[in-house]
Amino acid sequence: MVDLRPHHLLDIVTSIGHGHDFTPHPYGHNVHVVASKTLAGIDWKARFVIGADEICRPCSHLGKDGLCNDVLRQVQPHLSKQHYNDSLDARLMACLGMKQGAEMTVREFLELINRHVPGIENICTHPGEAKSERLDGLAKGLSRLLKRGTMQGEIIQDV
Repeated sequence: MVDLRPHHLLDIVTSIGHGHDFTPHPYGHNVHVVASKTLAGIDWKARFVIGADEICRPCSHLGKDGLCNDVLRQVQPHLSKQHYNDSLDARLMACLGMKQGAEMTVREFLELINRHVPGIENICTHPGEAKSERLDGLAKGLSRLLKRGTMQGEIIQDV
């Protein structure tokens, strides 16, 4: 079982939808590893958490206390990523009716997300990102991962 922050998986889905490649990051986190696992199949189990997860663990910004020491520099005043991400994941879990530590397959999580598209982009769009871009990436990423043929830009509703 893999621990995941909900927003990390949404970021991966959005990147997949935008056709981004996943390569190791200078911070050393595991986005590329979890993205590759997701692209290989979505029937693996995850535990959804608020806090350090499989992606965070090897990151150079994760302190010994398990907290992220990085900041969001694209907003003024700068925000702690730890505080921002904890709050974001709590809002996502509330929207999705999930509790901390919920366990399900990635497929089940994506189907749950799909039932909240459009709409969830109002929660998961990061500072400096356009909601329309987030929605487009989510819709295309969900379409690809859930293996549903849709017209470009069409949002999946009936999976």
